[in-house]
Amino acid sequence: MFYFPRANDFALAPGYDYTPAGPDDFIFNHDTSQTVPPTEDILLDTPSFHNDFDDIRPFSSLNKNYIFSTKYEKFHVTPHHRAGYNKIYNFRRSKSFFFELVDHLPDTNQLQLKIYTNDYHMSSNPINHDSTSRLPNFKFQISKQLTHFFSTQKVIPRRLQEKFFTHIRKKLLERLDFIRSRAQKKDKNNHMTKTFFNFSYKKYRFYFGIYLPCNHTHTVGLLPNTTATCSIPVPFTMSHHRHACIIHHKNLVLYCISKDNKIPDSSLCKTFKDFHASHLYNRWTKKKIYQNFSNRLGISFTTSYHAYSTNVIATKGLDFIYGKKYGNLQFTPSSSPKVKKRQEARFNALVRHTFHNTKLDDNALTDDKLQAARRHKLLFQENQRFTTPIKHLRYKKKFVEPSKGCYTFPIPFPESTTVSVPVTVETICNVSSVASTSHGNPISPANINNWENVPEHYIPLIPQSAIYEGGRLNQPSRMKVWKKKLQPLAVGSDGWLAHMKEIYDHHESMTEYQQGKIDAGIQWETTPDQGEYRRDLCDLIMQVTNNKHDYEMKL
Repeated sequence: MFYFPRANDFALAPGYDYTPAGPDDFIFNHDTSQTVPPTEDILLDTPSFHNDFDDIRPFSSLNKNYIFSTKYEKFHVTPHHRAGYNKIYNFRRSKSFFFELVDHLPDTNQLQLKIYTNDYHMSSNPINHDSTSRLPNFKFQISKQLTHFFSTQKVIPRRLQEKFFTHIRKKLLERLDFIRSRAQKKDKNNHMTKTFFNFSYKKYRFYFGIYLPCNHTHTVGLLPNTTATCSIPVPFTMSHHRHACIIHHKNLVLYCISKDNKIPDSSLCKTFKDFHASHLYNRWTKKKIYQNFSNRLGISFTTSYHAYSTNVIATKGLDFIYGKKYGNLQFTPSSSPKVKKRQEARFNALVRHTFHNTKLDDNALTDDKLQAARRHKLLFQENQRFTTPIKHLRYKKKFVEPSKGCYTFPIPFPESTTVSVPVTVETICNVSSVASTSHGNPISPANINNWENVPEHYIPLIPQSAIYEGGRLNQPSRMKVWKKKLQPLAVGSDGWLAHMKEIYDHHESMTEYQQGKIDAGIQWETTPDQGEYRRDLCDLIMQVTNNKHDYEMKL
């Protein structure tokens, strides 16, 4: 028979010793004044897990029943900024419920547990409960408070309360361990641990958490000497028992984390600048190539370090020592169609945002787009490459070749002069190779068209304009061809055939894609676009069904 679990179902095991709280114990309701309510208390310093909460409370008795009550306590705050962790104070679109836990006997005859909430529709009438222990453990207290919550709320149906009851109680016990672990730390940092967790059912949103009062004093009324202790629940806790509500955030003691870089003990450098420069020099000499992935955008690219030539420093006056090279962009989308669609949408939005900030439209020149992408360190084409200078490490003088004796760290020039050759080839792209052939041998075999090497399936796809080096998506503009006197690739050469292979592969992929849309439209008896959408949706449903079937088979 289906029934709603009640807290009476959880009995306690007697016979455990009671350990009083010490001076360093974690205080839940810490207050040095005499205005602390009787229910405010401290938690034991002994670490425990929620699986052991059944057997950590004293005063067990199987022959006598003790009565305690649970009730709602309303709270309200006036500040309007309720974003981030302050969302627990929002009462229009969500409701908050913070469970107060007691771990020592109060001075009153009867124990009273409170649920602090900002839902003013909840009844404030207390509900009595029976217990065989004079001081129930945390699991029993939370069970009774959840019983009170489910018996007064009107949102979650009764048929689902059993599952949510166990789930919420487990999360609250885990949150209690998190809070105690963070508050007892002695670290001098500003890391925060939330005292609540999110819970939603259909369109209803709840925030369940452990009640931790603010305990900051504030003035009450017009008289400056009249003060009171704030009892509003706090959204987070920090090390050294630091916490505050939204009103008293400014009263928190925050540690100033120094941003000064420290030199490792194993290094012989005297300053961090020397250590950083030596580190970059080692990476440059080893020619390390780093592979970078972005699962959010579904792309991958490589980065490496490049040293500027002394000719650039002496002639152009650039004082940058190193630069960072970006390239080899590859699209690595997810296998899930839904995730792949989101990745493509994010990447396209990033490209549009970058060009919009530089006031470029879709019809802008390719050179302008590449320049804007280089300025914003954006890779949007597969054959795109650029180098950005590392601005925080520079030479001391401009228009002068650097000397080794002027620096306390190793510099890449002029000792390693052979490195400038590949850098020149990369920065000028194809100009060096074309210029050498044009001036030395203007009628070289590389510039003679050879139609015999052209495959037949490439001929219908040959573009009317000339083909230059750089790939299908990185062809130079007419202005760049005129300024740098670029020479087109000869028909039938290796570069020309590689370019045509890219065009042919792109044409085949687009043809296959369009044919797939047409077939989907015929299969679903609708337009190609709607057919593609229904096919992808059907594939997604089948994938989810197969995963569910595999999971059930494992069980």
